[in-house]
Amino acid sequence: MTVEEIRQHANHLLGRAATGLQRFRRTPRESRDPRTVFVLLGGGSRGAAQAGALTELLEAGIVPDAIVGISAGSWNGAYLGVEPTVERARQLEALWLATSSHDIIGRPRWISALSLLARRRSLFDGQGMRRVAARYLAGLDFADLRLPVRIVAADIISGRAHFFSEGSVLEAVMASSAVPGVFPPIPGGDKLLVDGGMAEWAGCQAALDLGATRICLLACGAPEPTTLKLSGFIQMIQRSMDLAYRDGFNRSIFALRAVGIEVLPVFPDIPACSFLDFDHAAELVEAGRAAAKRALLGSFAPSGLGQGTLTPAPEQPAPLFKPSAPPAPSAHSA
Repeated sequence: MTVEEIRQHANHLLGRAATGLQRFRRTPRESRDPRTVFVLLGGGSRGAAQAGALTELLEAGIVPDAIVGISAGSWNGAYLGVEPTVERARQLEALWLATSSHDIIGRPRWISALSLLARRRSLFDGQGMRRVAARYLAGLDFADLRLPVRIVAADIISGRAHFFSEGSVLEAVMASSAVPGVFPPIPGGDKLLVDGGMAEWAGCQAALDLGATRICLLACGAPEPTTLKLSGFIQMIQRSMDLAYRDGFNRSIFALRAVGIEVLPVFPDIPACSFLDFDHAAELVEAGRAAAKRALLGSFAPSGLGQGTLTPAPEQPAPLFKPSAPPAPSAHSA
């Protein structure tokens, strides 16, 4: 695929975001104040890598004006939205380090497999995930957050994205994290809400609607091919999901840059682990930190992407983003 074909495809993807996108096309970038939005993608247990990347960005002085969180990214985004500081980011890392697979899944996996025989909607009941989320999000309302935060879920009936911007943060996070077939969906009026990973591109659209001129696009990462052992059908399914995840990430970068948005992409190369393996947080946090450092140096090049898809870094690269001052204290409600 040529660069011109990629640009045409990017414009086609953005065509449906009429309201937000047309505003950005009509308004010259020079006439708008820089506005940095963190778009935090999903990835289950791999959200620990994203937490490490967030700490590295904040330590470098990159502070968000708004946050969009999807699935695991909704956990990180909601927690950071209370106080977008280095100290808060380090606390977030500690929460991931203190979380185990048993905390999230609860009961033994072979017992949960019986859910299939009972024709339930999910393998696990989600109570473990709710208990963990409630440790630091219980009682939190969007109005309590220091930054504007949008949490993305998806309606599995219509396939459309659903955005949370008011009310209970915990309930929004639970809906955004309800992986279909793994955790139960969350009823929401005439909708049946599930993991926002089904509508990740909608997170970028939400960032545009929030006035983004610069987007930090943070994935939760995927294993490098050299670390994989494709010895069974589960590993084959996981690998296909990882490839689709990388591809979607790459397409989002091109689509955003095609309309003049600055993008700082962070895609950690992580050790081999599943989305439900919460027992490798320390390694994941370090992988996230390393990926953010590479991105800040302008040398980001995720494994598996074609040669030439991103501009190589100069020998002495200038920072892609200049450090920004922390936002003034205020409360926001949507």
